[in-house]
Amino acid sequence: MTLSWDLFIIVFFAVTTGLLSVLGRGKSLSILLGSFMGYVVATELGIMVFDQARRFSHTESFSLFLVKLALFFAIIIVLNAKTELSGKGGDDSSMIINLIYGFLAAGFITTAVLSFLEPGEKANLLASSNILTQIDNFKLIWIVAPIVFLFVADFLK
Repeated sequence: MTLSWDLFIIVFFAVTTGLLSVLGRGKSLSILLGSFMGYVVATELGIMVFDQARRFSHTESFSLFLVKLALFFAIIIVLNAKTELSGKGGDDSSMIINLIYGFLAAGFITTAVLSFLEPGEKANLLASSNILTQIDNFKLIWIVAPIVFLFVADFLK
């Protein structure tokens, strides 16, 4: 079997979905909320942080993509480790609902990371992966679905 981006994405979705289903609704929601906040911060401040870092650095070994990616994950980690958004562990939510939250989080995180890529890099990556192409084609759904599902799941509760 040849390793591919499709295999990597399948494993990422499986691990994220499984992990968040075990962590429970509270932690899953805090990771989703942190992901949305990280996406906004990385998108809006990434260029500014990159420019500042370049001014003070003596190396050109980092890229705008890496700066945005680092900001994105730093926000998720800080919000989930050191704030009241950190959520509590397990809860009495349905395992199915927790699995759906995990799946939606994986889709949103993948969409966010794809959005940080430069257009040429993104085109090359999408050309090598059918799954990433589909995720990118439906990026609006991956951004809106977690919000819609939050209301649906709350109604079903």
